[in-house]
Amino acid sequence: MHAWKACVSHKGTEGSNPSLSAILHAATMSYQVLALKYRPQNFEEVIGQDHVTTTLKNAIDGDRVAHAVLFTGPRGTGKTTIARILAKAMNCETGPVKIPCNTCNICLDITRGHAADVFEIDGASNNSVDQVRELRENVTYMPASARLKIYIIDEVHMLSTAAFNALLKTLEEPPDHVMFIFATTEVHKIPATILSRCQRHDLGRVRLDLISSHLNTLCRNEGFTLSEESCEAIAIQADGSIRDSLSLLDRILSISPEPTISHDEVLTHLGVINPGILMDITRAIIHADGSSLIDIIDRAKSSGHDLKRFYNDIITHFRNLTILKVCGPESAALEMPMQAKQQSGELILELSAAHLNALVQVLLAEENLVNYAFHTQTALEMVMLKLLTLNPSAQLDSIIQKLDLLAQQIDGQLSPCPYTGGPGAPTPAGTPPTLSRAQAESPSGHHGIPNKPPLSGQQSDRPASRTQDTPPSGVNEPASPYIPASPNDDAQIPVPDSGNIEPAHRPVNTQNWQAFIKSIEKPMPFISALLLKSQVKKVDDSQIIIELSKCSSFDSKRLETKHSELVSHCRDFFNRSLKVSIIDDPKSDSALGQQKRMDAKKKQDALSHPFVAKVTETFNGSIVDIT
Repeated sequence: MHAWKACVSHKGTEGSNPSLSAILHAATMSYQVLALKYRPQNFEEVIGQDHVTTTLKNAIDGDRVAHAVLFTGPRGTGKTTIARILAKAMNCETGPVKIPCNTCNICLDITRGHAADVFEIDGASNNSVDQVRELRENVTYMPASARLKIYIIDEVHMLSTAAFNALLKTLEEPPDHVMFIFATTEVHKIPATILSRCQRHDLGRVRLDLISSHLNTLCRNEGFTLSEESCEAIAIQADGSIRDSLSLLDRILSISPEPTISHDEVLTHLGVINPGILMDITRAIIHADGSSLIDIIDRAKSSGHDLKRFYNDIITHFRNLTILKVCGPESAALEMPMQAKQQSGELILELSAAHLNALVQVLLAEENLVNYAFHTQTALEMVMLKLLTLNPSAQLDSIIQKLDLLAQQIDGQLSPCPYTGGPGAPTPAGTPPTLSRAQAESPSGHHGIPNKPPLSGQQSDRPASRTQDTPPSGVNEPASPYIPASPNDDAQIPVPDSGNIEPAHRPVNTQNWQAFIKSIEKPMPFISALLLKSQVKKVDDSQIIIELSKCSSFDSKRLETKHSELVSHCRDFFNRSLKVSIIDDPKSDSALGQQKRMDAKKKQDALSHPFVAKVTETFNGSIVDIT
């Protein structure tokens, strides 16, 4: 009807009646795309932005609407639409009101886009400082008919720096009859000085289920029938944008004059891979079927699909499988049709989360190879075949072996032992940890401790003959000296805590001191570790003086607190009261501090060397260490 009136008015000025062709042309151009036809006209119709619309309605009710409002978010999520609704709510003849009437002249003019007091400015084409200066001059005039003069600037980030600076003062202290509403998709390009003067509202991507439900409703209103699966496919391609989904739906509804459109037709016109193909790829990977993978890729190419986009769909598919495995089918991060969720849920029962994670990592790592390869199909085939070589169970076996090795080290089975031939060398079965290999062997050639206990007073400090000390050919020399043997061939010095009868007195010498350190390894592991690094300065029947190497203040205090316990262990081991004196390393205090200062000076000299500075500057590097 509006098109007819416009045509009549136009022809009337020329003094003739409208022709049939002009009427048909006007009728043809009267079609509105779905994005305009179903544009929300109040806050209740806005989809997926409840956090923004609720805030604005409460602000209107409480008369707390800011004079400068900024809407930011992805494309097609409702920034300009909400700006228009806010303008109507503030200028409605019944308002300010949170639900505009949409029937008064001001509301109708804003809806049609030709309101005298609401200016919609494109920031991309009106970005110069001169245009902003003109805007500042017009701001001073009162509105013609509405309550407020409202400036809606879309894509405000396109304004030049000079234009932003010219707008600052007016934006901070505008007249009471002026309101600014900004919309942008790239808020990071707006100067902080502008952001600080605006009330910011962030719009998010619309959820998949909300878009799909909205598309279903519009299809019924338009008299078309689309399956729920088809609506979900369109919503996935829209990527959270309502406007994009309506544009896609417009194209889909033009496929056929028939009211019913099949799902295959929808997928074909969208250029989307059928989810069944992605399921086939998953099955082929589960069963390590390389032949099927090659056939699937060939079918996709023969169908006219872009292989690079096909690869992106594969990445998205396995990402969704990972989310489905980890978070479950109800996760908001999962963007899959309901039917695909059910099918995928059955498939991933055979895959672990670690395996899925490894698949996605390989696909992401090889993405550049597929995107930039001259032979795209070959690159895609090789990447897919590489997925078959992943074996998470082998990785698990390696982890288990490492854990077993760590458990053995904790249990002491592979702990460093200086008495048996070096670090990590296991102790022979039946050999006491403090005895050398020669002592561990009895005269009859058997290992172990003789059953006959030694007699008291038969110990001797006389060293054993060299023949007893020499190990057989091919056997490493023990790292520490052995305990001297008794003149009696059958008598051996027992291992501490072995349950044998202890002698009345144990000789106090360097060898027995090492055995003592080993005996306190379990009850006093920290002290034992420190004493292993010590040097024995004096040993006799009354005292033992040892010197620690590079002993820190913490170690010294710890030794002081454990000194009485250490003396008690000495008395139990040597069967006599001994005075144990521990002295620090002379270099540990002043000498060590002086050494540190010398090292620091050498390091500073190296850093300031011209050659080092030149190399660092040339390679844009940094000094990691100086040796």
